[in-house]
Amino acid sequence: MSEQRIQKSSSLNYSLITLIFFWGGLIVMSSMYLTIPLISVFSSTLNVSSNVTAWTSTIFSIFYAMACLIYGPLSDQYGRKKIMLIGLGMLTIVSPLVGLYDNIYWVIALRGVQGAAAAAFSPVALAYIAEMFPDNKKITSTGFLITAFLMAGIVGQVISSYINQYLSWNYVFYIMGMFYFMTLFSIMALPQDNIQRAKSSIKKSVIDMASLFKLKSLVLCYVVDIMFLMTMMGMYTALGYYLSGSTFNLNSNEILYVRAIGILGIILAPTSGLLARKFDVSSVLTTGLIISSISLILLGIVSNVILLIVLSVIFVAGIAIAAPALITIVAQVGGKARGSALSLHTLILFIGAGIGPLFAVNLLNTGINSLPYLVMGLILIVGVGLSFLIKKSIKSVEKL
Repeated sequence: MSEQRIQKSSSLNYSLITLIFFWGGLIVMSSMYLTIPLISVFSSTLNVSSNVTAWTSTIFSIFYAMACLIYGPLSDQYGRKKIMLIGLGMLTIVSPLVGLYDNIYWVIALRGVQGAAAAAFSPVALAYIAEMFPDNKKITSTGFLITAFLMAGIVGQVISSYINQYLSWNYVFYIMGMFYFMTLFSIMALPQDNIQRAKSSIKKSVIDMASLFKLKSLVLCYVVDIMFLMTMMGMYTALGYYLSGSTFNLNSNEILYVRAIGILGIILAPTSGLLARKFDVSSVLTTGLIISSISLILLGIVSNVILLIVLSVIFVAGIAIAAPALITIVAQVGGKARGSALSLHTLILFIGAGIGPLFAVNLLNTGINSLPYLVMGLILIVGVGLSFLIKKSIKSVEKL
């Protein structure tokens, strides 16, 4: 189906495509977070240290981030839909294989392959929307996709915890393979994106991306970028250990509910656009970072389980408000190179996601349960300071 035909289609078609992307974003990105609740499970069942099992999450994010550099240029040459289908096909095949191995090093290796396959969806889906949707529908559809990405951070953990509780960790990957197969068929229903695009080699695209680091405001955005999912994944990793420890002694089912409640914070993601219309985008970014940093520091101080849950939701809400604002700024500063700027944004964002669990586990190994929250809270305070510099840098560029 050509672009012209899409432009003439009814709003119901756009709504359906948006729904497909929302489901795809939710289920594909959930794969990144599947092993956070399983870190302690791997340690006990496979008889390895938590430092090793944390790599089941970190390796996924690293390979995901690296693959983001490749799929953009590939989708320019071969089409967005084709690349998404190839990635989902790989994900459908590889995921059940993870559950077949009781060797942690095979699990880690296959998680890396999962990450490389999953990267074919998210950045390419954003590019599909940018090209195929009319201007008055792009923001709404992109907003839903970003909301799905953020919700995946909670949903992935909930799915994993629930399946492990009633079956075993192996079935997490068997069942997710079925979900990816369903997603593969839903993407097949998308209209073809038969659009003439400027061809570019992967090598040239990477070189062009590297030149973006000459933009000071963009570099500052990327530094804040790495903090988002690093602190979010680190927080949930630490929270799982903390709540299951001797202080609270919550069982896996109770921790599952705590993770699920975090979705309440994600619901605020679409409000970022509304706030940006009333205030400037930089102020929305700063506000979200302030909310999250204060919440994290308080998480390291309070000892009441209800307050911990409430603060975790507020922390997620802050990230949910700040993340879309930062994406808007990156696209704005990137100018004509916004596609490359957003690809780098995705890469750096998920490098942070890879660092988070490993960072939290190493801080927990000090024996001080509050340390991960306090350290990550201070990191986000630095992010608040950087958000002011971003605003100042953008104003300087606008005056030129």
